[in-house]
Amino acid sequence: MTEDTTPASGGDDRMRGVVTNYGNLSGNSESIPAEHLPYADQILKMDPINDVPGNVASFGGVRPIQLKASGLPDDMRSEVYRRLELKPNMPKEDRAKYESQLVEEVVREKRGAIRSQTGVHRDALPFHKEQADIAMQVRDLYRKRDGFQEALDRVVDVTKAEDPATGELVAEPVYWLSETKRQAYRNNIADIDRQVRLLVGPDGSFGIEGRKRMEKALAESAALLHRQQQQKANREAIKKRASEITREKYIEEQAQALARMRPDPTQ
Repeated sequence: MTEDTTPASGGDDRMRGVVTNYGNLSGNSESIPAEHLPYADQILKMDPINDVPGNVASFGGVRPIQLKASGLPDDMRSEVYRRLELKPNMPKEDRAKYESQLVEEVVREKRGAIRSQTGVHRDALPFHKEQADIAMQVRDLYRKRDGFQEALDRVVDVTKAEDPATGELVAEPVYWLSETKRQAYRNNIADIDRQVRLLVGPDGSFGIEGRKRMEKALAESAALLHRQQQQKANREAIKKRASEITREKYIEEQAQALARMRPDPTQ
């Protein structure tokens, strides 16, 4: 169901775990009216990548041009080139087609990460919008965390210091930040980890705040689908009734015309 979400760094794979985490809210239906439950179940069964439109067009249908790795971000471009190098003897024409195919593959592999950066289409359900919003929020938090950690790890010099246990001289790093600032940065990292846990757990499941937001969005989405279905049913009923009225009117008009043509039986 989910991929690695260990909060060790801000990698893209972890974010896919947030975006593709679905189906874990089916046990709580207290806030959803009975007539909306079938729509809630329908939403939970949707694949958040394949069944939900994003803001970045996916490849499909006829492609008028061959895709080039040069237009990809550095990490994705490097992956395409790495795979191309595995086939050094491929003819030039076949190599161009293969490169286009590889571009498609790496983009599809990164769709979860891309979704966490770009969000979903404006026509997506509130459930999937909230899901993507949480992914984007977690991604931003990890980006901040990485910045604090990078500053903490930055060493500007190395000095010799005596090991109190052995008395030997050992290398001791001189950090870029003072100890006071380092402690403040550690506190910031701890706070970010707390915020992340409220949104999503290490296994990709939603945290307390994330679950609350997703349950609310699920109820809104189920109500929206129910309303849309009712509106559709009303439109169909109106069309059917309009056809019936038109038919009845036509029959009445024809019957009146026929009656006028017949002699009056009372005369």
